[in-house]
Amino acid sequence: MFILDEVVEEAYNWCNDGSGIIKAMSFIKNILNIIRWVVPIGLIGLSTYDMIRKVINPEEKDSMKHLINRAIAAVVVFFVPFIVSLALKIIDIGAGNNEASGRGLGTCWEKA
Repeated sequence: MFILDEVVEEAYNWCNDGSGIIKAMSFIKNILNIIRWVVPIGLIGLSTYDMIRKVINPEEKDSMKHLINRAIAAVVVFFVPFIVSLALKIIDIGAGNNEASGRGLGTCWEKA
């Protein structure tokens, strides 16, 4: 019985500080955080450019459409890390893991 307990405990320690999975999740999390800030700032810059073009040439019709599309894209990109975290927590709940056990993808994502 004790051997089985050790095997089960080892299987659940896949997300410790030295594992490759936590390094990969940390890398992905860092990239998503960079994208989370750089892309909306870039989209704001491009939207400003579109508005300047609209002021210079009022007959241009597509500038407001571009502005709305870019605003929606900026909001979606800003919330991608939150959506990933939420999806991993939902997977944990579906798999029967809870946050107290510290054995799920969501907990590993938060550690990273």
